[in-house]
Amino acid sequence: MITIFKVTLASISLILGTAYGSSKLQEEKELELVNFKSVKKVLQKDGLSESVKLKEKKVQAMKKEQGVVEKSRYTYPTQDELWGFISEYWLVKNAQLLQWDFQKPDYGLEKSFSSVLEGMGFYQKKFKILLLNNPSIVRAGLPGSEGEVILLISVPFIRSLDLSKLEISLLLLEDFFRLEQGYFKTAVETEKLKNLSGTSFHGSKPDMALIQEVLKKYDNQVNEKGFTFQQQFEVTKKMDNFLKSNPELWNVYFRLLGKIDRMVKTNHQYKDYVRLYPSPEMQVKWLSPPDKVL
Repeated sequence: MITIFKVTLASISLILGTAYGSSKLQEEKELELVNFKSVKKVLQKDGLSESVKLKEKKVQAMKKEQGVVEKSRYTYPTQDELWGFISEYWLVKNAQLLQWDFQKPDYGLEKSFSSVLEGMGFYQKKFKILLLNNPSIVRAGLPGSEGEVILLISVPFIRSLDLSKLEISLLLLEDFFRLEQGYFKTAVETEKLKNLSGTSFHGSKPDMALIQEVLKKYDNQVNEKGFTFQQQFEVTKKMDNFLKSNPELWNVYFRLLGKIDRMVKTNHQYKDYVRLYPSPEMQVKWLSPPDKVL
């Protein structure tokens, strides 16, 4: 009995002691837990507020950037890009008349013309050469984007004169110089076009009437107006200056002008050539040495 009591008492003491100890630890734990939770809530509140603020700033920045991007979609191209766009649009619009998209042999003109340009000191110049299957539009030079030039020349015209690659390249060089001088842009540019580039049409429709007006001036310049005597004189003299360092090329150019002069005087099909490019006969005179007085 005593033994059992002792054991029971010991057990009770152990249980009580354990319970007391556990109760103290539990209170401490609860206190610590409560304090931690309290701190944690404050930290969470501050952290979430800061996070919300950062997200709001990010959203505002993204909206602003999206607005800029959206607005840029409604911005007219730069002056340089605009010329390339209009020239290519004109080519596509007049594809049936010009007939530049036809099966043709590789004349090797790109390599020949590039060689002539480099011989004149023009390196890494960007150009496109379009051959036209049309005798009515003999040749033309159009401005492209990023300094590129678009050169057009008629295959029937080439065949009528039986032109070599070198002769064709010299004609293309003339048109290249005309573009370099800015004659074409000056002839077709409008005041509205000058003020258009880089502006935005956000919230409205693009002004296609303005583009149509410039396209009509393209038509007039290529088919009717052409270049003045003064402009032709300046280009001829420029050709003279650049080719003088290469007598062989100069002679080819001089004979080429004589060949064109004879053809336009005898071939009725090309009677309008001198209205657009006045005139091969005068070009020959401008290049000829002055008569000596004995």
